[in-house]
Amino acid sequence: MELAQLAGRLCAVLDATTNSRVAQYGLTRADYDVLAALRSAGGELRLKPTELAARCRLSSGGTSNVLRRMSESGYVVREADLADGRSAWAQLTEEGLLVTTRIQDAVAAVQERRLALLPPGAVDALSALLAQAADVLEAAE
Repeated sequence: MELAQLAGRLCAVLDATTNSRVAQYGLTRADYDVLAALRSAGGELRLKPTELAARCRLSSGGTSNVLRRMSESGYVVREADLADGRSAWAQLTEEGLLVTTRIQDAVAAVQERRLALLPPGAVDALSALLAQAADVLEAAE
């Protein structure tokens, strides 16, 4: 089987785990991706919508829709950028941080159980090879 097909199969299995946990919280995968990106932003847990769109591979309109839903759910607040009146920050709320952490913990637990079925060292070796392949192929573009 071709490498891209195998990578796609692996991605589909891992994504299904994530998507099922995300759905338990009434969120879409795009919602979760935005919340997770904000959580990983560090510091004040905030990013500009353009940064979120790039990190989550969403269109600007898709990002706006997700931010609106997450704001209505109380997971994100929008704050004006005082240094640049044309833009705003999207910031994770305490409730947003809590739900994101719960989902990430649930996903990690399921994936750990599944990946434990592989031989010892296989996950680390596979991760290293995939990272190397991604780096080389991205640099070649």
